[in-house]
This record gives sequence, structure tokens and C-alpha cells, in this order.
Amino acid sequence: MTHPLYKLVRLYLNVEFSTGAEICLSDEQIHYLHNVMRKSEGERVRVFNGRDGEWLGALQGLGKRSGSVILSEQIVAQPEEKRTVSLLFAPIRKQRLDVLIEKSVELGVSDLFPVITAHTENRNIKRERIMAQIVEAAEQCERMSIPELHPSESLDALLRTWKGPTLRAALEREILPNLSISELTGDCAFLVGPEGGFDEREVELLLTSSRVTPISLGDTILRAETAGLYCLSLARCAKNISKI
Repeated sequence: MTHPLYKLVRLYLNVEFSTGAEICLSDEQIHYLHNVMRKSEGERVRVFNGRDGEWLGALQGLGKRSGSVILSEQIVAQPEEKRTVSLLFAPIRKQRLDVLIEKSVELGVSDLFPVITAHTENRNIKRERIMAQIVEAAEQCERMSIPELHPSESLDALLRTWKGPTLRAALEREILPNLSISELTGDCAFLVGPEGGFDEREVELLLTSSRVTPISLGDTILRAETAGLYCLSLARCAKNISKI
């Protein structure tokens, strides 16, 4: 049976938590609670900040233009994050990018890196909009952390400065080993290209870079968002298998 607490509205509040603390809500949160969810003063909500676990709180002074939450107690401890899963992606058209961002959060991505390539369709992404999507997805899927959205970089610049785990770059139409779940139990990073793939110069760069392990995602050509989510799904599966 579902615990009644899990039916409560869940909000991300990027402040420190403590018992009895009163936290002011943003205009967007006030609108959502008052006008969309039709909540009123005294009703309970769940809140998290990505650091202090999940807490129970009560709405205070909620109206059309004001409102706050008074924290009462922690109900879920903050889990220890022992591994990072990064997705480096060439921004695609709005509707497909929305799917990629939302599902990446649900699948447990820790870091998102927009990468500008020769065939990138969407070079001027709206960071505030994407961050709002990230937060909304985290609230809905009940994860306890917010992925970091890094600044956009060109592929060349990123490869010069990359200090994370070896990049597993998905290349199409190349004879390469398939991505294997058994290799994904630790920190991992995936690079997927834009619609139309990487150009010839970029493919050569990825095939010769010491920071990159080129991989195949199978014998069909996947859309950009499908490729990214395929990689993250395998990483998620590897994490779950390692717990057995």
C-alpha cells in the first residue's frame, strides 16, 4: 500500500533545512500551489534540497502572491551518491530535447553537458528553461538530487579539458564493440552526437583521442535522444544489478 505521505506535493527548495525553519516560496511555486493544485494554509508538502534528505513541511500564509513552508521533520535521509553518470549531448530541437532532459533525470544522470558540434541544431539553448525542466522532473520522479547542467562547450574544447571518466562516444557506421553493462558499474560518461551524427573530422578526432572509447549502440541508427537514453538505461541497469 502506498504511504499517504507520498501523495503530498513535492517541491525542490535550494536552501539549508532545519526543524522549524520557515522557507519562502518562489512566485512560480506559489502559483503552482495556489492556482494549479488549489492548496491552502496548513496543508502538508514534501520538500528536498539535494543535500539534507526529504522533509515534511506545512504551508504558511499561502495566497496569490505570498507563501512559505515551515519545516517539521526529516522523513527520508539523503542517500550517499557513490557514482557519477554524465551525459554529453549535442542539443537537438525543442520537443526532442525536452524528452531527453526529462528522461535523463528519471534515469539518474548526475551531470549534463551540452556539446556544440558541426551538425548541432540548437546552439543557443535556454539554460533557465532546461533547469526548470530538470527540477520538475526530479520532483516528479522522487529522486533526491538535482543534476548539474554545465555550460555549453564545443566538442574540441571539451576534449581538451575533459577530466572525468573515459568518454564512451557513440559512433554510427563504424565497426566498434557494443556498449556493455558489465563495464558501467563505476563512474561513467557518454557522448552522443546530433541528428545527422558527427562530421568526418569529429569522427576522426573521437577515434584518436586518448580520452575517448568509441562504442556502438547496435545495428540500427538511433535518434539523438534515443541514443542518450539507451546509454543511461544501461548505466542504470548496471547499478541495479550490482546491488543484487
